Amino acid sequence: MMKLVILDSNTTDRNQLIVSLERYFQNRLINFSLSEFSFHQKMFERVNFQCEKLPCCFINLSESEQNGLEIGLKIREMNRDSIIFFTSTSPQYAAEAYKMQADGYFLKPIQTKELEASLDKSLKNINYIYKKIQIRSDYMTLNIPLKDIIYIEVFNKTCIIYTRQKTITSSISLSELEERLKKEGFIRCHKSYLVNMNFIEEYNNFGFFLTTKQFIPISKRERLKHRETHLNWLMKSIPD
Repeated sequence: MMKLVILDSNTTDRNQLIVSLERYFQNRLINFSLSEFSFHQKMFERVNFQCEKLPCCFINLSESEQNGLEIGLKIREMNRDSIIFFTSTSPQYAAEAYKMQADGYFLKPIQTKELEASLDKSLKNINYIYKKIQIRSDYMTLNIPLKDIIYIEVFNKTCIIYTRQKTITSSISLSELEERLKKEGFIRCHKSYLVNMNFIEEYNNFGFFLTTKQFIPISKRERLKHRETHLNWLMKSIPD
């Protein structure tokens, strides 16, 4: 079940958003629950974000609610898979919102098509969150969530899989992993590296800088191709 949380002190705006969300999820036959709040203190008292499987939050930003960005960050810290949308009457907070990797930023009055496009994208991301790859490691078969794989490196014919939690080794070839993961947002940017593009923060002529502060080199001969692949992937991730 999808857990929806709305934080907005404006009752009219809150009710309009509720109507749109109910229509969206009912039309798609998706089970959901919805909680609405005027004050963030009440929200944190009544919603246990750490226990919720995948909360989807709509947080309003305004001059009187300037701590909305901090609230979003707090929710993300409590639940790293949470979906965070911001709403506002002004675009002035958009840059900061996207800097903290918001899933969307809606100007009021919220346009139905924009809302639905962003929700569609989030539902695709949810499918990604639950996808796993089966790997043989040390005589054990492991099911590794794709969202946890940061990058994979091959060294002495052994693949080293770096995840958020631990490092896993496998005798599987990097070419086989590339074939299995290339449609899942992974890029073979170097003969020795396969990178999850969700973790790429920026790049230069020599490689990718990851959100985890690691640096992954790019093949010199295919530098432009890899940067173009990453750019195309980013463009596809942005809702119409």
